[in-house]
Amino acid sequence: MSRKILIGILLLSAFGCEDQGSQSLPLDPYERWKSYGLHDYMIDQVRVCFCPEVGDAMRITVRADTIASVVRLSDGSTMSYPVTTYYLTVDSLFGIIRNPGTDSLVVTYNETYGYPETLDVNPQLHPVDGGVLYTTSNLRRR
Repeated sequence: MSRKILIGILLLSAFGCEDQGSQSLPLDPYERWKSYGLHDYMIDQVRVCFCPEVGDAMRITVRADTIASVVRLSDGSTMSYPVTTYYLTVDSLFGIIRNPGTDSLVVTYNETYGYPETLDVNPQLHPVDGGVLYTTSNLRRR
Protein backbone atom coordinates (compact mmCIF):
# COMPACT_ATOMS: atom_id res chain seq x y z
CA MET A 1 0.00 0.00 0.00
CA SER A 2 1.41 3.36 -0.92
CA ARG A 3 2.33 5.79 1.81
CA LYS A 4 -0.15 8.44 0.50
CA ILE A 5 -3.08 6.01 0.63
CA LEU A 6 -2.14 4.91 4.15
CA ILE A 7 -1.95 8.55 5.32
CA GLY A 8 -5.34 9.24 3.68
CA ILE A 9 -6.94 6.28 5.45
CA LEU A 10 -5.48 7.40 8.78
CA LEU A 11 -6.75 10.97 8.28
CA LEU A 12 -10.24 9.76 7.35
CA SER A 13 -10.42 7.50 10.36
CA ALA A 14 -9.21 10.26 12.67
CA PHE A 15 -11.38 13.11 11.37
CA GLY A 16 -14.09 11.69 9.18
CA CYS A 17 -15.87 9.33 11.53
CA GLU A 18 -17.94 9.98 14.61
CA ASP A 19 -17.20 8.17 17.82
CA GLN A 20 -19.77 5.40 17.80
CA GLY A 21 -19.87 5.34 21.62
CA SER A 22 -20.84 8.99 22.02
CA GLN A 23 -24.47 10.06 22.04
CA SER A 24 -25.50 13.53 21.03
CA LEU A 25 -27.70 15.58 23.32
CA PRO A 26 -31.26 16.28 22.20
CA LEU A 27 -31.61 19.56 20.31
CA ASP A 28 -34.95 20.50 21.93
CA PRO A 29 -34.14 22.29 25.24
CA TYR A 30 -36.93 20.53 27.16
CA GLU A 31 -35.82 17.11 25.93
CA ARG A 32 -32.22 17.97 26.76
CA TRP A 33 -33.25 18.98 30.30
CA LYS A 34 -35.24 15.76 30.74
CA SER A 35 -32.36 13.64 29.40
CA TYR A 36 -30.30 14.52 32.50
CA GLY A 37 -32.95 13.19 34.87
CA LEU A 38 -32.26 15.85 37.49
CA HIS A 39 -34.73 15.98 40.36
CA ASP A 40 -32.35 17.30 43.04
CA TYR A 41 -30.33 20.42 42.20
CA MET A 42 -29.56 24.03 43.13
CA ILE A 43 -30.01 27.09 40.93
CA ASP A 44 -29.63 30.82 41.36
CA GLN A 45 -32.62 32.85 40.24
CA VAL A 46 -33.58 36.52 40.00
CA ARG A 47 -37.16 37.61 39.46
CA VAL A 48 -37.88 41.07 38.11
CA CYS A 49 -41.42 42.40 38.16
CA PHE A 50 -43.69 44.82 39.98
CA CYS A 51 -43.77 42.56 43.05
CA PRO A 52 -42.11 41.88 46.45
CA GLU A 53 -38.47 40.74 46.71
CA VAL A 54 -37.88 42.09 43.22
CA GLY A 55 -34.36 41.84 41.84
CA ASP A 56 -32.90 39.84 44.73
CA ALA A 57 -30.70 36.92 43.67
CA MET A 58 -31.87 33.76 45.40
CA ARG A 59 -30.32 30.32 45.73
CA ILE A 60 -33.05 27.73 45.24
CA THR A 61 -32.58 24.17 46.44
CA VAL A 62 -34.83 21.64 44.71
CA ARG A 63 -35.41 18.15 46.09
CA ALA A 64 -37.66 15.63 44.38
CA ASP A 65 -38.75 18.35 41.90
CA THR A 66 -40.02 20.57 44.74
CA ILE A 67 -38.48 23.74 46.17
CA ALA A 68 -36.95 22.80 49.52
CA SER A 69 -35.41 26.19 50.34
CA VAL A 70 -34.89 29.71 49.02
CA VAL A 71 -31.92 31.69 50.37
CA ARG A 72 -31.13 35.35 49.55
CA LEU A 73 -27.57 35.40 48.20
CA SER A 74 -26.75 38.91 49.43
CA ASP A 75 -27.11 38.10 53.14
CA GLY A 76 -27.74 34.34 53.41
CA SER A 77 -31.21 34.79 54.92
CA THR A 78 -33.68 31.96 54.37
CA MET A 79 -36.94 33.03 52.79
CA SER A 80 -40.27 31.66 53.93
CA TYR A 81 -43.81 31.55 52.59
CA PRO A 82 -45.08 33.45 50.55
CA VAL A 83 -41.69 34.51 49.12
CA THR A 84 -40.82 30.91 48.30
CA THR A 85 -43.83 30.73 45.96
CA TYR A 86 -42.42 33.56 43.82
CA TYR A 87 -39.55 31.41 42.55
CA LEU A 88 -39.74 28.46 40.18
CA THR A 89 -38.11 25.11 39.58
CA VAL A 90 -36.79 24.36 36.10
CA ASP A 91 -39.82 22.16 35.43
CA SER A 92 -42.14 25.01 36.47
CA LEU A 93 -40.33 27.38 34.08
CA PHE A 94 -40.86 24.83 31.30
CA GLY A 95 -44.52 24.59 32.37
CA ILE A 96 -44.95 28.27 31.53
CA ILE A 97 -43.10 27.86 28.24
CA ARG A 98 -45.02 24.77 27.13
CA ASN A 99 -48.41 26.24 28.12
CA PRO A 100 -48.14 30.01 27.68
CA GLY A 101 -51.86 30.68 27.35
CA THR A 102 -52.16 34.24 26.07
CA ASP A 103 -48.78 35.31 27.45
CA SER A 104 -46.04 36.37 25.08
CA LEU A 105 -42.64 34.88 25.93
CA VAL A 106 -38.99 35.55 25.20
CA VAL A 107 -36.73 32.66 26.22
CA THR A 108 -33.04 31.82 26.09
CA TYR A 109 -31.76 28.36 27.03
CA ASN A 110 -28.65 26.98 28.69
CA GLU A 111 -26.53 25.23 26.05
CA THR A 112 -25.46 22.34 28.29
CA TYR A 113 -28.55 21.42 30.31
CA GLY A 114 -31.28 23.05 28.21
CA TYR A 115 -32.95 24.87 31.13
CA PRO A 116 -34.37 28.38 30.52
CA GLU A 117 -31.71 30.92 31.50
CA THR A 118 -34.06 33.80 30.82
CA LEU A 119 -37.83 33.63 30.66
CA ASP A 120 -39.50 36.96 30.01
CA VAL A 121 -43.28 36.68 30.32
CA ASN A 122 -45.19 39.50 28.61
CA PRO A 123 -42.09 41.64 27.98
CA GLN A 124 -44.19 44.44 26.48
CA LEU A 125 -45.77 45.02 29.92
CA HIS A 126 -42.51 45.89 31.70
CA PRO A 127 -42.16 47.84 33.94
CA VAL A 128 -45.87 48.05 34.73
CA ASP A 129 -47.64 45.27 36.61
CA GLY A 130 -48.27 42.17 34.55
CA GLY A 131 -44.92 41.03 33.22
CA VAL A 132 -42.18 39.04 34.93
CA LEU A 133 -38.61 38.19 34.03
CA TYR A 134 -36.89 35.10 35.50
CA THR A 135 -33.13 34.81 35.15
CA THR A 136 -31.82 31.39 36.16
CA SER A 137 -28.16 30.38 36.34
CA ASN A 138 -25.48 28.37 38.06
CA LEU A 139 -27.16 24.95 38.04
CA ARG A 140 -25.50 22.52 40.43
CA ARG A 141 -26.42 18.87 40.73
CA ARG A 142 -27.20 17.60 44.23
